[in-house]
Amino acid sequence: MFRLLVCAVCMLLARSTIGQETVAKQTPGAVSVFSKGTEVLRYNIQAPEPPADVDPIYARSGFLHPVRTPSGVAVTEAYPLDHPHQQGIFSAWVKTTFEGRSVDFWNLAKGSGLVLHDRVVHLFQSDDRAGFEVELIHRSLKPTPVDVLREKWRVTVHDASNDFHCFDLHLVQTALTEKPLTINRYHYGGFAIRGPTAWLTASDRYAKDHADRTGSPSGFVNDLGSKRIEGNHQHSKWVAMWGQVDGKPVSIAVLSHPENFRAPQPARLHPSKPYFCFAPCVEEAFLIDREHPYAAKYRFLVTDAMPDPPWISEQWSKWVSTSE
Repeated sequence: MFRLLVCAVCMLLARSTIGQETVAKQTPGAVSVFSKGTEVLRYNIQAPEPPADVDPIYARSGFLHPVRTPSGVAVTEAYPLDHPHQQGIFSAWVKTTFEGRSVDFWNLAKGSGLVLHDRVVHLFQSDDRAGFEVELIHRSLKPTPVDVLREKWRVTVHDASNDFHCFDLHLVQTALTEKPLTINRYHYGGFAIRGPTAWLTASDRYAKDHADRTGSPSGFVNDLGSKRIEGNHQHSKWVAMWGQVDGKPVSIAVLSHPENFRAPQPARLHPSKPYFCFAPCVEEAFLIDREHPYAAKYRFLVTDAMPDPPWISEQWSKWVSTSE
């Protein structure tokens, strides 16, 4: 009887730890997901305080930062001094038309639009994953504020080996009014990621005046084997960005699902900055309205190593063959 009781207690304790290696936790300012005690990523419910030398107009909520490697190195940045509107992993359109007027949700200094956090729907956890669902608002600011789109994110962090972090982000954008939002043809805009300022190339205008803060080796590669320049606007299944931190390489790869609009989507790879975005607006305009929401799925692989293209392509194939 005693042995049976001990076994029962052991089983309860074992069950209580199932799924505890990856957990989601909410504070007033953020939702964080941890794996094996390390913060994998943080979603900012409230706008982080901008540095003293950054204009408060760039304050925003509703983005992921920091996103970390298994060793804890951040591969994203918020309020980078060269382009403070590029913050972590974020979603925004640049050249849009709403009710006959131009709205830029990306370049915050224009004051015509912004994307912000609206609410946390719920946190979830199972045996092998944890995450959260949130909603964001795309708001036109002039002449009076109008909420144009509601965007839903489902972020899922998967238990993985100690070699990499893996998480998915599914998004859906839906019109909030009877008026459509036209996403005009433009060379960037969509779903973006910004890396550390130290990864600016020597040719960047900001880097030329701040060589002490920039110039760490960095670059891009995509599934076609193309790098920074030739890879710009190529239709890509995945893009990986890498850079050195304290002399050691780290990387983040973003995999784009074949069900995404205009897949494989064109990817904007900046010629001198550590940022890229999947931009289906590169070649032709499109509408988002109540009958035609915009949806996309992305998977992220974060490592303490240089990108390994054959491995990333293998991970892409496994993902698209098993994803819901």
